[in-house]
Amino acid sequence: MITQAGILTNNPKVLASYPTARWIDGGPDAVLLECRRMVHEFYPLLTHPLMGDIRLIRNPFRTVLIGGKRHEVDLISLIWIEESIDRLHLYFREDQTVEHQRDYQIIDFDLFQTAIKQGSS
Repeated sequence: MITQAGILTNNPKVLASYPTARWIDGGPDAVLLECRRMVHEFYPLLTHPLMGDIRLIRNPFRTVLIGGKRHEVDLISLIWIEESIDRLHLYFREDQTVEHQRDYQIIDFDLFQTAIKQGSS
């Protein structure tokens, strides 16, 4: 019934700290589309796909914690992922500045770390 939770990411900094994370090759849309596929296969989202405020939608790095497989679709996860994909398509504009890439990786990593710490308290 329960399959182990996992991390989906396109952030090299997260992968370096969590080597068992599942690497998603592509931008934030690729991560969200894989999350949606998994939600439809009965895996719940344990962290919101668009953590942070609306300004962070420019972040090209996404890390999402997925829960163990259940017997049905988690409706909250379905709402979260569909709304996140819609918002990403509306507002995401890739920042081509290479010097910002490291900052974006750190922001995504820190948001993910905070979510894990809050979830374990």
